[in-house]
Amino acid sequence: MQQKNLVLLTAFLLGLSVFSGISVQAQSPIEGPSWTIGWATDMDSTFIVDMDIDWDAEGEVVVYVENNAMTQLELSLEYEFETWVPFTFSGPETFSVAANGNETFSIEFDSINDDEAREYNPDNDSTLTITAEQKVGDTTASSQELDGDFSVPKIFDLRPSITLSEEQLFSGSSIELTAQILNNGNTKDAIKEASVQFRSCPHLTMVGVEELSNTVVEPTGAQNGKDTFVTLTLEASSSQPTRVCEVTLSLESEGDEASRSATFDVDVKASESEEDDSSSNDDDQDEDQAILTEESNSVPWVGAIELLMLLGLVSALRKQS
Repeated sequence: MQQKNLVLLTAFLLGLSVFSGISVQAQSPIEGPSWTIGWATDMDSTFIVDMDIDWDAEGEVVVYVENNAMTQLELSLEYEFETWVPFTFSGPETFSVAANGNETFSIEFDSINDDEAREYNPDNDSTLTITAEQKVGDTTASSQELDGDFSVPKIFDLRPSITLSEEQLFSGSSIELTAQILNNGNTKDAIKEASVQFRSCPHLTMVGVEELSNTVVEPTGAQNGKDTFVTLTLEASSSQPTRVCEVTLSLESEGDEASRSATFDVDVKASESEEDDSSSNDDDQDEDQAILTEESNSVPWVGAIELLMLLGLVSALRKQS
């Protein structure tokens, strides 16, 4: 009886051991996918897509796929930005990698409409998600995702635009001008320094130019930016003669330290008293010129009389001889 119980116990333990082995084998970890997708381009920080002052975008990022399997890998690819971006992008829809191979593909960027491009604030960024699915026939065997952050550079284009007054500027008086500060870039800018130049009119001054420094200007006509207008006063001293004066207002951008300007003409008229003095001076000059002309014309006549007298004297001497 004891031997029978021992046999049963041994059989039970053997069965339990076999069952435990099957259970452990069933619970062993499943191997991960035999392929990997990642960035070949450095994407540790936000990738800045190249964009110039004309809003032309270009550039590319490179993705690698490593296949550790003994068979060829077939992938289906999809791309999606989480928010709108001011450029187009394109990459392959399918991609193949040979067994034990490592291949790369590119995502390229291109331009869109200029006005739309200015609507994107470069302080923001958007995440691109690449979804790669391993295809076996029409079946998805496995899938992976790859993320990266993208943005655009800050572009600066600060310049003045002048609206002339309809009032006439006289010497000894002043008129007001309206200047709009245009920010044609895609981010806030400020005036680092403002200056004005007058060509051939040293008796003109512009009041208010110095106060323009440090004026913050939001993007004009984009990103809900507010327009910036300033009033400047153009003064002509009492000694300013009648003349068309060329005026140049220049603004230096704080963003890119570039100076951009607007040039315009101002018609200045001398006051009536200045015009009378000018006319009087002109009359005096005419009289002086007339006297000089008369004196210069009289000199040849004196020389002619003396010549006739000399000829007469010579003739008389010949007759006497």
